[in-house]
Amino acid sequence: MRFNPGIPARRLALRALLALIAVVGQTSVANAQTYLIDVSNVGDAVVIEQAKPGYPRGLVPVGQDGWVRMHFVITANGVAVDPIIIDSSGGTPFEAEATQSARTWRFAPAAPDAELPNNLVNIRTRIRRGMNTPGLDFMRVYNSIIKKISAERIDAARDKVDQVQGKGGWNLYESTLLWMLNGRLAASAAGKLEAYQRALSISTQRSLSNKDRLQLLGKIFGLQDEAGHFAAALRTFARLNRIDESSEVAAELAPRAAEIEALLSSDAALAARATIYNPCNCEAGQALWYYRPARRTFSFANLNGNVERFEARCDNHRIRDAVAAGKSWTLAPEWGNCRVFVFGDDGSSFDFVEQPIEADKQNADEAAVARNHVLDRRN
Repeated sequence: MRFNPGIPARRLALRALLALIAVVGQTSVANAQTYLIDVSNVGDAVVIEQAKPGYPRGLVPVGQDGWVRMHFVITANGVAVDPIIIDSSGGTPFEAEATQSARTWRFAPAAPDAELPNNLVNIRTRIRRGMNTPGLDFMRVYNSIIKKISAERIDAARDKVDQVQGKGGWNLYESTLLWMLNGRLAASAAGKLEAYQRALSISTQRSLSNKDRLQLLGKIFGLQDEAGHFAAALRTFARLNRIDESSEVAAELAPRAAEIEALLSSDAALAARATIYNPCNCEAGQALWYYRPARRTFSFANLNGNVERFEARCDNHRIRDAVAAGKSWTLAPEWGNCRVFVFGDDGSSFDFVEQPIEADKQNADEAAVARNHVLDRRN
């Protein structure tokens, strides 16, 4: 610090002390981070090494919390490769830390010379210990948005939510409330579904009571049903049933859930209306849509915008191809559970068509014949 004779020594000392406190404060924030890493759907792979992601340095001054859901493939050597960010609380910093950390992860594969493509990890980053409630500054902004909604100033409310999310610095409780507002203000059913699903994933028991969680799951079930996401709707209904005090809501939705089960078992083709979205809710990132189909044979229809390609990642096999209308693909039963990822431009839409059960059986039989023919030629 350059000495200025016009400034008393006591004031200089005070400035130095305040600067030191600011530096120590930022360091303390960085050191206060705590992580909860939930790894699921890794198949038979055993974790050998899974370092926690670092905290984004650019966010240290604001101390923002983050959540990322990432899919990845385990190679025959046990290395995590080809990460796909499929959801997050928003922004790229936490996503970048997750993908960078994944490069160091090591697993024990289930079998030699075989990759495991269907792996999912949730990374929840909290840097504010004890911050399980919304702050006063946030609540002032939140209440101002609610007033705009009540006054039917919807565009102004949307603009304010975008501004607040762009500012950042919010804990996961506050992010939950922001995504709930996004769902309430979204102009399309697809936008509402995306926002409500994020709010549910980010939430904790503190940010959503059982009553609020049941209401949110009910909304998600209805939106999934409306969009033809029948397999997802049944998973939502099952999740709802696992919550205490769910009997009243479950009883209301049970008749429709039974109808959906009948539809999935029927000989009708089922079209899920899909809209590609950007997980980071920003200009960067990879836009996609993903789904866990209930049937093994699928196709695409009603392509609008740039819908480029897809990748199906199953427990022990994956396939990739360009998206094309009028063509079908079959996920062999022996591949296990599968997720289908569709890539393109943000906002592009299409129908993901699950073919009838009989078509599944016929295609599986044809695939088996083809495999046997190849084996016969090799022998």
